[in-house]
Order: sequence, then structure tokens, then C-alpha cells
Amino acid sequence: MAAEIVAAVAAANQAFNFIKKAVHKGQELQDLSKAIGAFWDAREEVSILEQKATNPSKIQKLFGGQSIEAQALEVTLQKQRAEDLERELKDIFLWTGNGHLWTEMIRERSRIRNARIAAAKEAAQTKAAMIDIAIITGIVTLSMVVVFAFTKLAVG
Repeated sequence: MAAEIVAAVAAANQAFNFIKKAVHKGQELQDLSKAIGAFWDAREEVSILEQKATNPSKIQKLFGGQSIEAQALEVTLQKQRAEDLERELKDIFLWTGNGHLWTEMIRERSRIRNARIAAAKEAAQTKAAMIDIAIITGIVTLSMVVVFAFTKLAVG
């Protein structure tokens, strides 16, 4: 887990450094959408890995390799680095006179994230309902088989 989060932060750092150098060479932020997208993809990966680290499965807890404290420290340090890079990226937007783009991007990011969360929640609820239906169907079927078997034994 620690190696994955380090790699995700390294990818964010690489994208940020590319953006920073390009802006210093005079490129417009609008022309750097691929690099900015790569930054946000890596930043999102950090968030996902943080959630996985804070909610490990039983197997990961048992065979995780690192102590909980070491994992917590690594996740915290890498998360802080990713947040620092995000602040620096915001500063670049502001310094280049594109603060309005930053504000709009963050607003759109929140909208998309909320939509994804709602879709994931709905999918989880649907999956839980399907599991409930399957269990109920199984119990009803088993009950019918048992009743049928007892009826056959009683009659026979």
C-alpha cells in the first residue's frame, strides 16, 4: 500500500513539475489540459489509496507487512505532499490570472464527485438488495424442499 501511494504522489509531482516548467516557459494553462488531467488523476489515486489504507480488509490487516503506525505515517506524509502540490497548482492558476478557471474547475470537480458518489451509493444499494433477494429466495426454496421432503416421508 505504501509503495502505491508513493507512486501516485510521484505521478502527481511529475505532472505538477511539467505544468510549472511549461508555465514558466510561457505556455498557457489552457494548453496544458493533459498534464493538469494527469495531475488530478494521480491526486484522485492518492485519495482512493488513502481510503483503502484506512479501511483495510481482514487479509490486509493480517498480512499487511507494515505496522499500523508505519502505514499511517506514510499515508499522512504522502497525503500532505499531495495537498501541498494541489495548493501550489492553485497558486499557479492564480499567478497566471486564471483564478476563475480554478474556481470553476473545483466547482465542476465537486459536482462530478458528488454524482459519482451518488451512483456508487445507488449501485451498492442495488447490489445489497440483489443479495437480500437471493438469500430470501434461497431460504424460501430450501423451506419448500424441506416441507416437500417431510410431506413425502409422512405420506410414504
